[in-house]
Amino acid sequence: MSEIVVTIADVRACNLCVRGARQWFSLNKLDFQHFLVHGYPVETIEATNDALGKQVANHARQRAAGEEE
Repeated sequence: MSEIVVTIADVRACNLCVRGARQWFSLNKLDFQHFLVHGYPVETIEATNDALGKQVANHARQRAAGEEE
């Protein structure tokens, strides 16, 4: 099974704004520019133990499984 990578498309699919995402990454000590270019493994986003992170990570998992709405 390949690694699931959370991307900015997952953030947008959850109806979250990019400006807010930038702040969220800063608060969680994650590099937003790295995220825009490469994404982050879903486990990294889940490890923040934050509700918004979990929502986006869940969407990425559903997308990877072909279950997104």
